[in-house]
Amino acid sequence: MQDDRVIVEEVLQGNKEAYTQIIQKYNKRIRLLIRKMIGQSVHEQDMAQEIFIKVYYHLGEYNKNFAFGAWLYRIATNYCFDELRRRKRSFQMTNDEVELFTTETPELEYLAKEQRAFLQNRMMTLEPKYRIVLELRYLQFMSYEEISEKLGVPLSTVRTRISRGKSKLRDSITRTGKGGDFYL
Repeated sequence: MQDDRVIVEEVLQGNKEAYTQIIQKYNKRIRLLIRKMIGQSVHEQDMAQEIFIKVYYHLGEYNKNFAFGAWLYRIATNYCFDELRRRKRSFQMTNDEVELFTTETPELEYLAKEQRAFLQNRMMTLEPKYRIVLELRYLQFMSYEEISEKLGVPLSTVRTRISRGKSKLRDSITRTGKGGDFYL
């Protein structure tokens, strides 16, 4: 097979058939690059063809002082990055679509309700100073600063009570033997 620079020069002078030598030489490598960057795809060959078409139309920009293969791989890599960005954008879902994926079955809703009731029951066994900070933090989603302000206690006290409250709640759940599904 001829040197890449010679083949590129032939193509630029009008011998379009000479470009098939470039495709034959680099096709497997480009497809391997696509596989590594994007993953196994049924569109792998189509992507490789698009890359070779793009290279063909930009052959005039190729600097003959550099290796042709490196230039080709740079174009292929940029193509793969563009494809990954395109896929990321097209994967964004609307709220309705997210709701379809997150809709729970009646069984899951029942189990979640039972878990919440069990957790609330266990929280009632805690001393009020621990139960209050846990409820404010995890049920009312208040920040540590908001809890500190609301209760009129220092921020360090809020942190300590939350930490100790979680520990005591964890121990209470463990003692019942039902703590396998709870993460605190």
